[in-house]
Amino acid sequence: RLREAHPAAVPLKELEKEGFGAALKKMTASERIAYSLRPALGGPKAAHEWWLGQAAEPPASPGRLGRKEQALWELVRGGPAKPMSYYASYLKNPLPQARSLTAKGLTSLDRRETFRDDPGRAIFSENRPAPPPTREQAAALAQIEAALESRRHHGFLLFGVTGSGKTEVYLRAAEKTLAQGREVLWLTPEIALTLGLEGFLKNRLGSEKLAVLHSALTPGQRHDQWLRIRRGLAPVTLGARSAVFAPLENLGLVVVDEEHDPAYKQDDGLRYNGRDLAMRRAREAGAALILGSATPSLESCHSALAGRLTLIKMETRTGEARLPQVEIIDQRQEPARQRKALSVQLQKRLGDVLARGEQALLFINRRGISNLPMCLACGEVMKCPHCSRTLTLHGPDRPGPAAEGAAEASAAIGAAAGSAHDAPAETLVCHCCGYRADPPKNCPKCLSPLFRYFGVGTEKLLKLAEEKFPGVRAGRLDADAARRKGGLKKIISAFASGALNLLVGTQMAAKGHDFPNLTLVGVVEADLGLNLPDFRASERTFQLISQVAGRAGRANTPGTVLIQTMNPSHYALTAAAAHDYETFFKNEINIRAELGYPPFARLALARLTGPDESRMMRLADEAGEIGRLILRETGEAGVELLGPAPSPMARLKDNYRFQIMVRAETVSSRRAFLTLWLPKIRAVLPSWARLTVDIDPYHLL
Repeated sequence: RLREAHPAAVPLKELEKEGFGAALKKMTASERIAYSLRPALGGPKAAHEWWLGQAAEPPASPGRLGRKEQALWELVRGGPAKPMSYYASYLKNPLPQARSLTAKGLTSLDRRETFRDDPGRAIFSENRPAPPPTREQAAALAQIEAALESRRHHGFLLFGVTGSGKTEVYLRAAEKTLAQGREVLWLTPEIALTLGLEGFLKNRLGSEKLAVLHSALTPGQRHDQWLRIRRGLAPVTLGARSAVFAPLENLGLVVVDEEHDPAYKQDDGLRYNGRDLAMRRAREAGAALILGSATPSLESCHSALAGRLTLIKMETRTGEARLPQVEIIDQRQEPARQRKALSVQLQKRLGDVLARGEQALLFINRRGISNLPMCLACGEVMKCPHCSRTLTLHGPDRPGPAAEGAAEASAAIGAAAGSAHDAPAETLVCHCCGYRADPPKNCPKCLSPLFRYFGVGTEKLLKLAEEKFPGVRAGRLDADAARRKGGLKKIISAFASGALNLLVGTQMAAKGHDFPNLTLVGVVEADLGLNLPDFRASERTFQLISQVAGRAGRANTPGTVLIQTMNPSHYALTAAAAHDYETFFKNEINIRAELGYPPFARLALARLTGPDESRMMRLADEAGEIGRLILRETGEAGVELLGPAPSPMARLKDNYRFQIMVRAETVSSRRAFLTLWLPKIRAVLPSWARLTVDIDPYHLL
């Protein structure tokens, strides 16, 4: 039937719809039929470009040539064939002249497949010679290169302070891997970090050897980058978490930079952790694995101490750079009415730095202008009608600065920053579902005119800095400012080139960037994340503050970090201020052990969502009872159910959410329980409800 119905190759999806699924598996296994990967119909297609070169035997006397024909012939004659884009940089629209020269027998014109360029275009693209390795770098490389020589899997945790030269270790290990004829997978947590790394890798490893994969590429660009990797044309793949699926067949080295970062975890759709998948790929390929961080995750550090990873420490910065001096500003000492987003100490230091011609970074992990719209008369807080979340006040969306020179940049900074100059009306936005509303002048509930907006985000912080320091060249780096195509690159480039001297940013600005003239970092509302109902809240706060502090003083000029907080004695903040990971680790690991959280347990989070709150509550209770019955019947002592309970974000996009956490001692006991439990939940799950399961959840929100 298959041969009669489909004599030519057809997509597998069509055959499966016609009921050939089982037959396909059997016949493919017996090699009676074969399949191959092809671009999807209607998807991105290969790009082509005209190439022009001298004909094999051009006539000795070409006859009379026009002015543009003669100019094009001079460019072509005696050289190899080149794409028309090359000639277009010398002559406007040279294709008609190319066709004329080809008709006269002087040239050959053919259409060839080409690869669309990626949008990164290497922010830091100057060709620098490789610096000699430091003593710590040489010691680290000796261990990693020995593992590469063995061609067997070996995992390393490269624990290096910010500015210690971890990137140079990655680069030299990549060079060694390429010399062995094998491939490299290099992951970063943020697309922003690939923009700077791309230039370094192209200069050191060769531009033709590098492919870049991340979600900011167009479908056509992703198609071409994937195809280059698949054909073996690009043995080095750089990208964010989705690059872990790159079709590398001869993997020799896997690098996971900033391995602790939560951005490696995908929380919707296909749920996975890019770091964990990279570890699995390295193990199955027999490749060397480097997990690098200045603030390793507790799980990775625990694995290294247990001997499952080899721990390599790099405790000093390269060159003359030193770790910045960190001061904690106790805002409780300020009178409540005089308390401001920028404390008196931070304002003074910021003014001194700008006056010296140096750069500063103000960090706050919150977007927008204000996150608490509230009535002072009745206490009403304006929330999203579809989610359990307050609305955030935002200014207008603006593109990033178009110019890289200081003169042009200063005129464009307001646009990049979301400044209020000549701005249209502000908007209230829900950061969960995207709901938008006009900000009311009076309270929607009691109609009082005492409706105010409290809290500070990146937009308001930028405006405060511009008002306090007239003439400052300031920009904003957050998800809103970087949304438009090319905006992210323009903002980072402007700050790297000195066109901006002040950057206000969220966690996008906190990690991986190297700005030599950045000497002051101010952390505003440092304890924002400490009170979240999540077992990783302290760890994430420590990591964020340590990472953003590490942006200061990375060259010869000493750096300073000021941390503003209402909780100055919290161990996460005091450890970050002292650059003391070991003390933080000891405090946090003891708490995790006492409460039974990773790395001392393996978690799975089952979440039930639906539009009816009472029915969802009953369904969640039933799912919990089914699970406890299974535990009683099987006598599984290593598994525990917590819940059901409403999720911390109890309502999202008009759906109510209840969750049950599975806590198990081992992966095998967790798998055995889920194998019995989940099918029984799905058997009673109505069509209007949804069950999602997150294995090893990064947060519980």
